[in-house]
Amino acid sequence: MTLSNVVIVYETEAAARYRLIEFGYSEQISAEIAVYLGQATDLPGYVDDIGSAMRGEGLDVEFVELDDLLPRLPVYVARRDSTILWSITDGIRYYRGSSVASLARLGGLARFGAPVTAQHVCQDKFASLAIASAAGLSVAPTRLMEGANEIAALGDGSGHDCDFFVKPNTLGAKIGIFADSRCATFAEARTVAQRLWERYRDRALIQPFVEGDDVRVSFMDLGRGFAAQLGIDRLAKDPASETGGAFMTMKDNETLSGARDTKGTRGGFGAAREAAFVPRMVNLRAESDARSRAAVGQIIAMAERLAAVVRLRDYFSIDFRIDAAGSPTFFEFEVCPGVTIYDFQSYLGAVHGLSLGGALAQALKLAFARRLEKIEA
Repeated sequence: MTLSNVVIVYETEAAARYRLIEFGYSEQISAEIAVYLGQATDLPGYVDDIGSAMRGEGLDVEFVELDDLLPRLPVYVARRDSTILWSITDGIRYYRGSSVASLARLGGLARFGAPVTAQHVCQDKFASLAIASAAGLSVAPTRLMEGANEIAALGDGSGHDCDFFVKPNTLGAKIGIFADSRCATFAEARTVAQRLWERYRDRALIQPFVEGDDVRVSFMDLGRGFAAQLGIDRLAKDPASETGGAFMTMKDNETLSGARDTKGTRGGFGAAREAAFVPRMVNLRAESDARSRAAVGQIIAMAERLAAVVRLRDYFSIDFRIDAAGSPTFFEFEVCPGVTIYDFQSYLGAVHGLSLGGALAQALKLAFARRLEKIEA
């Protein structure tokens, strides 16, 4: 049994937008939420690179919209001894791409990416934080809010003397994060949580604001050791951001998340605006200062523990924030990181020396070879 067929399933912004409108969301809010799926919008720009790399490895590749997958599934099941499925979207609420992992298991098909359980939990930040805390990672004390009502808490948030930060529990790509998401009082934070519930019908997380820098950990398995394949990059702060670099907002990110991010040529609600700034990633492994060295060591250890407990595999990303001493705080992980966006593109070139297509051609073969491991049963 040899891999010869690759099926790449993607959910489009348009499909998500229309479905959300059917559920009663306004056109504006539906467009905001659908921006999360920008890498599907940018996928055509990578078709030639991916196709060429696959052909070079003797693989045929097919790109399939998520809503067209079900009628085609019997064909793929019939040739499951030579086929692998990969969905480049995740989530089970606003987005439905993680359903592909379940369908692959149902049909006995190999799949690229994390197991079903990880696919379904990653969109829930509160659940992810609870799991990470159990695995020994440092997490911020967190209150889970449904509107203005607290329904769960993680850690002891009493007695802290810093600002609060409020963000949606299941929305990604900075959706729902505005300049006023940093709040001076808990009363203000509760008001922002209520606004998120009314605007998106999403629960909110209230956490102490962590001063420091955002760090993105990226991973794609091409057969080397775990730590050696980790990309650990700090997002350089830019004073042109909406908050002067304190944290990224939806307004910043909407023009930065696509493959053409530095030109601001995104769809959705940022289409008519110039890019907020040109993103710059700083490779912490290449930095010699004590803070960066401390951060790298701790982040590698935390990433290994999280990957082990959640069974992350094939490719993923993890978000941390490091303080002045380089101590990392875990915030969330993605089982389907945006492979077309600036941070993952930078990672593939720096760590693997490959384009997206070249990296995928190798990684997909490795994933297919693992399809009959007992853990997959």
